[in-house]
Amino acid sequence: MPPLPSEVWKHFRKSADKSTASCLLCSATIQLHCGTSNLRNHIKFKHPSVDNKKASPDVSKQQTLHQVFAPRPSSSETINQALANFVVQAYVPMIYSADKTRNCE
Repeated sequence: MPPLPSEVWKHFRKSADKSTASCLLCSATIQLHCGTSNLRNHIKFKHPSVDNKKASPDVSKQQTLHQVFAPRPSSSETINQALANFVVQAYVPMIYSADKTRNCE
């Protein structure tokens, strides 16, 4: 049984000599080299809004440098933010005392 054609072909038309394919979305001519990688890459980078989940098995998006090296909150900032969210959402009164020896009962 021959393999099923790739889903990416719904966006391309193969040329008569079968060495290129033209994009039905932008009329670009893409070289064919023993597979559909060039076609998938064209759709992925030139037409990212096209639903190509079936056309490309690896749809995971690589993080940008800004995402990788973005400043991250320290653990104390995360804990402070979580505590503040808890106080606000649960209407818990905050008791603050400058006297560290005082025992709140």
